[in-house]
Amino acid sequence: MDPPHREINSSLFLTMLPSEIRNLIYDYALISAKPLDLWPQQCYDDTDLDLIRTRIPEDAPQTFKIRRQDSLLFIRKELATGLLGTCKQIYNEASGYFWGKNHWRFSGRSGWQGLLRFFKTIGPKARSRIQKLDVHAPIYMRWENRGVGFLDGRSKNHPKMHMAKISAEGHLDYESIMSVCGYIEQDRTMLELNFVVPENFRNGDEDSFGGYDMNHEGGTAPLSCIQQLDFVKKTVVFEEKSYLAVAEGVEGMLRQGWNVSCLPGSFIYEKTGDGNFQRAWVLENRRWNALDYVGGHENGDGLSSVCDHLSRITL
Repeated sequence: MDPPHREINSSLFLTMLPSEIRNLIYDYALISAKPLDLWPQQCYDDTDLDLIRTRIPEDAPQTFKIRRQDSLLFIRKELATGLLGTCKQIYNEASGYFWGKNHWRFSGRSGWQGLLRFFKTIGPKARSRIQKLDVHAPIYMRWENRGVGFLDGRSKNHPKMHMAKISAEGHLDYESIMSVCGYIEQDRTMLELNFVVPENFRNGDEDSFGGYDMNHEGGTAPLSCIQQLDFVKKTVVFEEKSYLAVAEGVEGMLRQGWNVSCLPGSFIYEKTGDGNFQRAWVLENRRWNALDYVGGHENGDGLSSVCDHLSRITL
């Protein structure tokens, strides 16, 4: 007697487990509890170079920097991404969890270039499932520690990312911003876009808002592309040890329809009555909502002093 015929493509995982249980497995196996930063500002310094010397030319200068891809290592070693290659049905069921429920970050300098390479690599179907993104703030920023400037769109990565190549451009990312916005506009599935001001960066000088630096090459075109994404919630996030320059900086961002958030551990420069500036340390989350900003005036906390009602320590 012949054994019962069994379809080659059948799977006990698919036939015996109800979809609710399978979804719990996908949730546990494919979603990170923390944002996945594929373009961080953190790097290996000179003392770490011996660990990765095989990827660096012997005559490389001692100031050579390599981006630390800790989140990429986590994806490769901790998340069960092998599930996505099991079969077509499991991929169709699980890929929405991996792409759509993870929080993706490209927070380092030239992060828009990294994001564009990422979009080109994963393809339109995966890209259209992404709902939450963090990317380096699209404003011309200063940085307190000049050492951070060595990381740009041409910096090496460790481990290697194997992403699609793009044309090199300066750290202002004009072309990449417009290309990325074009993809987001085409898909219209993005829900939240956070513009990150990372550690040691600030949105201008103490006495002037660096803002969007309209006089540089590229003008207002990137900003216009971002404004067209009116279906996306946009927030500028000042992270720990970053600097919000002045009140005019908040007002300028609110005019663009962007929320502003200063996280605990960030700093705010405020002009005092004698014309000098003091640096205030943010002790609790401080937020301004663009929807509350009407006709050049904010309903709620006033903009005359960016530190109004702020729990702080003046340094």
